[in-house]
Amino acid sequence: MSDSKKPELPDLPEKFDSATKLKKEEPSVVVSSVEDSTAAALSDALSSSFKIIQGLMVGVVVIFLCSGFFTVEPNEVAIKLRFGKPVGAGQDRILQQGLHWSPPSPIGEVVKIPIGETRSIVATNCWYATTPEMEISGELPFAAASFRPGVDGYAITSDENIIHVRADAKYLISEPVSFKFNFLDVENLLRNALNNALLYASAHTTADDALYRDRVGFKDRVRLRFLNNVQKANLGIKLQSLDVRTFPPMFVKEAFDLVTQTEQAVSQMRNEAEGDAAQTLRRSQGQAQAIINQGNSRSNLITSRVTADAKVFQQLKPHYEANPVFFRSRLLIEGMGRILKQANDTWLLPSVGPEQSQELRLQINREPTLTRGNETKDMDNK
Repeated sequence: MSDSKKPELPDLPEKFDSATKLKKEEPSVVVSSVEDSTAAALSDALSSSFKIIQGLMVGVVVIFLCSGFFTVEPNEVAIKLRFGKPVGAGQDRILQQGLHWSPPSPIGEVVKIPIGETRSIVATNCWYATTPEMEISGELPFAAASFRPGVDGYAITSDENIIHVRADAKYLISEPVSFKFNFLDVENLLRNALNNALLYASAHTTADDALYRDRVGFKDRVRLRFLNNVQKANLGIKLQSLDVRTFPPMFVKEAFDLVTQTEQAVSQMRNEAEGDAAQTLRRSQGQAQAIINQGNSRSNLITSRVTADAKVFQQLKPHYEANPVFFRSRLLIEGMGRILKQANDTWLLPSVGPEQSQELRLQINREPTLTRGNETKDMDNK
């Protein structure tokens, strides 16, 4: 069978061969056109997807970059961080009011610090134990015979007495970089520094001075110690106000109040006595000054009169020396002229001989002079 020859096909006409060829080539042409259209559609889809992805990527980049813009308000400053570290040096690191840009996270970060905001801390380690309700209402605790260890705070004074002290401090941020980055918890450090200042001032002040006599001096010691601690630690704050309160232990408060009332009464009496003494002294000084001024005036008047008389005497002395009799007569005439000018009545006595005596009688109590109205009334009475 293997050696047998295959039957030969008869020769077909040429027309039949071309038709068969067409029939054989037609499916390949159809498959080729379908593959081309599919590839083109896939290429268009990929191109559109790629363009959409590009647009999304550009949008994400724009949004990412735009998210780096930020605004600094008037009462705050900002500091840019690059991988957790401040950008710039010195004052250039501090951004003032306005619009700024920084690379967004995780590359960059912006820290805003409110420098215009007043902050406060309260130091109560040396104060008696109180509840939040008592702090709000200002109510004092009840008196107890002893302290409760670990609950009640107190300070020991230089004369080995016990007092309660608390301080309220208000401050502003003056150096934002130091305040934000030098320490993790600046407020806790400030509170510890203020408690240290209270203990230091108490240890250098007596109980009477801290409670009553020298509260201003005690407050100054607290302030200076606190500012010294802040400066050493470089905390970057500026102290605005400091309120320091001192209080005796509750179980001896009545005794302290009694002493205070007595000292106030003594001080009031002393002030009144000093006021009376000052008033009396001023009155005496005024009277003495008036007497001195009057004496000086009289002395000046007498001196001026004596000086004028001496001047007149010096002027009249040559005339007297030239003719003493005439000078005396002239002075007598001038004196009589002044006297007669002021006299109401004048009597002229006749001259008397050498052996005759002259008698002058004067009526001291004169009869009243009657006016015209009185004369008419006297005539009617008659």
